[in-house]
Amino acid sequence: MTETLQTATRPARLRTDVFVTLGGKGLSLLFGLAIVVLIARELGPTRQGVFAVAFSLTVILIHLGGLGLTTANPYFSAREPESRAQIVTNSLWLAVALGVVLVAIGAGLKLVAPSTVSGIGWTPLLIALAGVPAALAALLLQSILLGEGRMVAYNGVDVAQFAFALVALAVGFWVFDFRVTGALALTTASRAGTALAYLAVLRHRPGWLDLGLVRRMLAYGFRAYVAIVVSFLVIRLDLLLVNGYAGSRQAGLYSVASAIADGMFVLPAVVGINLFPRVARSGQSQETAEVFRSVAVLYALVCAVTIPLAEPAVHLFFGDAFTGAAGLYYWLLPGIYSLGMLTLLSNHLAGRGYPIEAVVFWTFALVLNIGLNLALLPGRGAWVAALTSSICYSLLLLMHMWLFAREAGGYDSMRPRLREVARFVRVALSRG
Repeated sequence: MTETLQTATRPARLRTDVFVTLGGKGLSLLFGLAIVVLIARELGPTRQGVFAVAFSLTVILIHLGGLGLTTANPYFSAREPESRAQIVTNSLWLAVALGVVLVAIGAGLKLVAPSTVSGIGWTPLLIALAGVPAALAALLLQSILLGEGRMVAYNGVDVAQFAFALVALAVGFWVFDFRVTGALALTTASRAGTALAYLAVLRHRPGWLDLGLVRRMLAYGFRAYVAIVVSFLVIRLDLLLVNGYAGSRQAGLYSVASAIADGMFVLPAVVGINLFPRVARSGQSQETAEVFRSVAVLYALVCAVTIPLAEPAVHLFFGDAFTGAAGLYYWLLPGIYSLGMLTLLSNHLAGRGYPIEAVVFWTFALVLNIGLNLALLPGRGAWVAALTSSICYSLLLLMHMWLFAREAGGYDSMRPRLREVARFVRVALSRG
């Protein structure tokens, strides 16, 4: 009886934060998809591909420059609340310094390997890169709110940023006849505004850099950083490879399929985000196992529902020019499910300090992903990149399940129980 009660109340304790985050991510997703639809319809497949490649390059650079602080910030904020003001200060100093380096790397990439940003001129590229320091600052400051458990502020600023970007882009396209350069300029301005908003919400006045705290946080975040960077490259590098080998049009189609896939990650990502600080405090695996078992079933149902809906949705929202994006989404779907469940386990491992095996797994997946794409993508379509992603994510999920089973006492800890799933949903939807 006691075990049953504890099983029921754990989702209840998670419920409020999960629902707040789910609502915030849901709104951000809707605004984000509306932005993708707006840009795709106004620019067309080729120019959409150019915009997507420039934007994706900045996102990759931002995650490269995080140095594990996006994991260390909430971890130390949760465990050392007295250090939060200094964590804010360190985040701002590091965002500026690292941001300048990342801008230089992005510009250098065009000089050294111009095929990776094929079709993008210097002006739109530099405009996109100018937003990197602000975007990095926003990411680091938002992660502090996660450690503080301030999920309303964590999600509220994010939703406001997407809403602002949507309205501004609509005005830019319909009133000022914006094209790729104008859209990238608005994106850069939106990133700067988001960083300022998070700073205002945190209510901490910046001071001087604390090198001692920086060293401790980097020491914790190093393993997570390697895994985060490698995992992000596995997810995002495909678009650059498709652009380089198959052209901007195929990249535009792949970017739309990827945008739909991003929307599918909301449910497991929301649950994983809220598990992370709890695991950091308790170090226990039981709650993660309970949540994993239920989400495995619910997320499979969500993925299955999208199968008959994806193609008509692409036609409805993006138009006939993006018909091929639905087929790419179907190639991605097994990987979408695997990556979603992997997100839960990755957040658990981050709360446990990130074992070295997880870093090795992600590195193996990155090498495999690049190798398969380099061998098979030339002369073929973007479906090769989608299939490669599904293969890599599925293997990664299996390897992380092995890692978690070793900690949790075996694979049975992850085997779904239908009664437990029903109870999980009932508790999550109850008012009490």
